[in-house]
Amino acid sequence: MNPVVSHLVSGRALFTGLGLMVGIALVIEFTTRPALRRWLSAEVGLLGLLALSTAALPVVCIGLSGLVFIVWAFRSYWARSVAQLRLGTDLLIAGSLGLMLYELPWTRMSSGPVAEARSLVVIGDSISAGLGEGEGTPWPSQFREMTGLSVWNLSEAGATTQDGIASAKLALQFPGLVLIELGGNDLLGSRSINEFERDLTQMLQTLEDQDRHVVMVELPLLPSKNEWGVVQRRLSRRFRVPLIPKRVLVDVLSAPGSTVDTLHLSQAGHRRMAEAVWNQLEIRWPPP
Repeated sequence: MNPVVSHLVSGRALFTGLGLMVGIALVIEFTTRPALRRWLSAEVGLLGLLALSTAALPVVCIGLSGLVFIVWAFRSYWARSVAQLRLGTDLLIAGSLGLMLYELPWTRMSSGPVAEARSLVVIGDSISAGLGEGEGTPWPSQFREMTGLSVWNLSEAGATTQDGIASAKLALQFPGLVLIELGGNDLLGSRSINEFERDLTQMLQTLEDQDRHVVMVELPLLPSKNEWGVVQRRLSRRFRVPLIPKRVLVDVLSAPGSTVDTLHLSQAGHRRMAEAVWNQLEIRWPPP
């Protein structure tokens, strides 16, 4: 995976973009060179829009924030006094820090209850099911060998959240923690955001009704797909389901030799995924 794309879809671009934007804004405030100030003003607006392009923020919030960045850039471009610049910079810094503070808790998986059994049920798509020969052993099987836990892999290549409804019902037959790694095919395919929300809600409702402990893998977001992340986070709060941050999956996909086609995991990629999931979930089971 291209490093720039990886940085963007992992969510790190929000912090990088806003941080650079604030730094440039401070330079603009103190520079005495009008030509440099005007050039940098345009860069601030572009960085702000880039930072928000894959953030899991409501569209209205992104639109308003983007408008603020652009208005500030134009205002600083034509600013006639240091006082005007300073006021705008203070507001820009405050808004940027607010967005970063909002996003910061989502960069780590929240705490949750310990599973009732030392076992794992995986509901996923081809990331977890694999595509057959050439990819090696899927990560849930490697997870079983690595940890000694019982693992049931209910994943299917090409699965969407609609397919996950039946898998969630089947998962009730097995004990332990349920991990949901779904949504990528919904996002990249022809399914609507409403269908995604409806089916993911039904999955989580099915598992909640039986008091099952669940975690989800957060979706890496492409530009203009922000609302998908908003829906997933909203449902994670509603059903008290911790999210494995999207950076975890992106880091696996972007590691050298991890994929066979930039998306589906190789043998090494499945091993990295098993290790990454274990690092996130190690404290979720009772001691042996």
